[in-house]
Amino acid sequence: MIWDSRAFGSRFYRIVWHIVNFGLKYFLGRQITGWEHVPPQGGCIIASNHIAFVDPPFLGTAAPREVIFVAKQELFRFFLIRWLITSLNAMPLRRQGGDAGAIKQILKKLSQGWAVLMFPEGTRSRTENFLPAKSGVGLIARRSLAPVVPAYIQGTNRKLSDLLKGRYKLLARFGPPITAAEIEKYPDSKEGHQQISQLVMDRITRLKENK
Repeated sequence: MIWDSRAFGSRFYRIVWHIVNFGLKYFLGRQITGWEHVPPQGGCIIASNHIAFVDPPFLGTAAPREVIFVAKQELFRFFLIRWLITSLNAMPLRRQGGDAGAIKQILKKLSQGWAVLMFPEGTRSRTENFLPAKSGVGLIARRSLAPVVPAYIQGTNRKLSDLLKGRYKLLARFGPPITAAEIEKYPDSKEGHQQISQLVMDRITRLKENK
């Protein structure tokens, strides 16, 4: 895997990226496949299943470029947590009732060429089964027409001791992007947004099944 340092702007982000990436790779045996599917530049959405609190930094170090991720607004109430996740490119999002301001900011970041990490399920799944897709990813994809890179992660919800002993695999798997041409087939409506989100979850399911 070739990592392009030019894809990382923030010095703090680069430092954290290298530290976390080293630990995950050499101590926990993290595996990454399909990283070449992540566009090296230009706006894109990385859409993944969600099973643990550490998923954003885990995926952030698996991707070969700097990413922005959305986090629930409640996390920004605490100064130290707010400082840390903001330094790692987190954006606050209200999960209930929509957040027009956050949506506008995400669309702006995509238009500026950023990669944005999103979780179609909207919250963490407590089991190995996926939760129903929310319409948020579909809305962002339809309004921006940015390519959507599906991603599947495994093992982040396991105990550290089990991962160190090799009892479970820690992996990130990226798939071919869903293109603007595919996204444009769906109407820019609530129903269309939900259909796009479901399409994304279907692609993530394929990655889970390793197809």
